[in-house]
Amino acid sequence: MYKKPSAPRGIKQAYEQLLSIKMRGVVPPWLHAMRSVPPADSLVREPSMFATHGKTKFEIDYPQSSQPITSGKGFLKRTLPKGCVSLHHKKIYMRVKCNRPPRIVFPEDKLRKEFYKNHPFEASRPRTMIETGRYSTHKWDTLSDGTSQVTGESVIRYQHYLMQTKGLSKQDAYTQATDEFYAIRAQEDMEAKVAQEEAHQYGARPLKKPYSAYQLFKEDKMIRSSAEAFRARRAVDRMRDGLSEKTYTSAE
Repeated sequence: MYKKPSAPRGIKQAYEQLLSIKMRGVVPPWLHAMRSVPPADSLVREPSMFATHGKTKFEIDYPQSSQPITSGKGFLKRTLPKGCVSLHHKKIYMRVKCNRPPRIVFPEDKLRKEFYKNHPFEASRPRTMIETGRYSTHKWDTLSDGTSQVTGESVIRYQHYLMQTKGLSKQDAYTQATDEFYAIRAQEDMEAKVAQEEAHQYGARPLKKPYSAYQLFKEDKMIRSSAEAFRARRAVDRMRDGLSEKTYTSAE
């Protein structure tokens, strides 16, 4: 592999040669800029520019022939075309290696992947995004400080705290964190059910559908009735065509 020559640098060198042999008499403004700030080299890597036809070990050991090699060293399952010298026939070997930033990995990533794998519905649970202060004062010595909402991220932070501070293993910390999480979830569900029953006893009733939902319901009802009318008309037309064919046959 070699770096492809820079096209802007080639233009500058060519124009410099034209000026040196006096084929150009005026120095353009862009040449001054290229002299002060030379163009960078190209980052694109191309295949080797040197010809290797007939010099590789594969071609020397196994010369080209119209018959496939079916035994011995270097067994081939298919016949190479005449003049083909490629050792690999996959595009993966022609890919260009690009400069990529290093991958940033946090210690909580594995804990987060395991938790959401076992609790997939926690990712779709609504969360409160309101912040009461500039930063959180929760030290994560407990799962809940009583002021913030308990989510899956709280379990992950609490598990990481137990592993780093208490010295627990990954499985033990996960068991303790999830046990407290299940207890808090059960308490929240019980409080929601009690609040719903109290509201019902005090005369609260479920809210009616909004006007947009009512209009969508009417639209769906009209679409269904139109479809039924269309099917009935098609049945009548089919019956009428059948009667006309029978009448024509009997008349003949």
